Amino acid sequence: MSMPVTAGEVAARLEEYGTSAFLVTVGDDGSPKVVHLALVWEGNSGGGSFRCTPGGGTLHNLAESGPVTLVFPPPEPGSHSMLVDGTGRVVGDGEVAEVEFVGGVLHRPAPAAPGDRVDC
Repeated sequence: MSMPVTAGEVAARLEEYGTSAFLVTVGDDGSPKVVHLALVWEGNSGGGSFRCTPGGGTLHNLAESGPVTLVFPPPEPGSHSMLVDGTGRVVGDGEVAEVEFVGGVLHRPAPAAPGDRVDC
C-alpha cells in the first residue's frame, strides 16, 4: 500500500532515505530526463522546497516552471520508495533549481520477480 507523506514529515523521512534522489524532468520535446543529485530541504509543516544544483540540461528543462518528481530509492531491499511530486523552477543565479513540495507517498516495494504480485 502507498502511504502519504506530508511536508511536515519530509525532514524525518530524509533521515531514513538520505538527501540524494533522482529528479525527473521533461524536455521541450516531451522526452524525460532523469538525473541523480544531492538535495537540501527547506521546509516546515506548512510546506517547503528542495534545492539542488543540476546540470545544464536539467536547468534548461526547468527554465519554464512545471511538474517534476523526485524518486528516493528504498533505504533497504523490500522497503518502500519515497516519491515526491513538486513544481520545479530555476532560481537565484540560474544555476540552482528549486522543487516546491506538492505531495509525496511511500510507494510499495517492487515484486521479487517480473509477473509476481505484491499486495498493495
